Amino acid sequence: MPRIPYPETDDITPENAALLADLPDLNVFKMMARSGAAFAPFMALVNAYLNDGTLDPELRELVILRVGHSRSAQYEVWHHERVARELGMAEDRIMAAGAPLPSPLLTDIENAALAFADDVVENTRASDTTFDAVHAHLGDNQTAELLVIVGVYQMVCSFLETMDIEIESGPVPEGRLEKIATGVSNAS
Repeated sequence: MPRIPYPETDDITPENAALLADLPDLNVFKMMARSGAAFAPFMALVNAYLNDGTLDPELRELVILRVGHSRSAQYEVWHHERVARELGMAEDRIMAAGAPLPSPLLTDIENAALAFADDVVENTRASDTTFDAVHAHLGDNQTAELLVIVGVYQMVCSFLETMDIEIESGPVPEGRLEKIATGVSNAS
């Protein structure tokens, strides 16, 4: 049970209620809608890297999963394992996101990105070694994008765990990424 109830429409601003109505019916979004003026910009940020980012989608999901595992955020891991499966990722590669590194199931850049995520989660500032390994593969812009994803998912995991957000009991709709894009577009 969450620490505070998921909101009813009357509990949140009309703008947040309208945005929430256009998003996938997920508990994380319901609770985030309580965050007032931060909700729409947060969803725009999420949409930016989930739907418009330049990182390889499998790499992105592996990193999100790694942060979820590192932060013991069961909700995050459960949902992003589903996203990874929707992308067509092999189950053993999905499971490698929570396993010791380096993994023979992952490419050099995937191993480097997960090590980078571990370093940032544990130390806040990535070491030169992990930074340089990622940067050599990704360059300036994608390295920055990767760091934003790691940072955002640390925040999301803290939010999920602190609020005790539960995995949805009913079926979770497919096509969530597209619905996020539509919801954010409608809110703009």
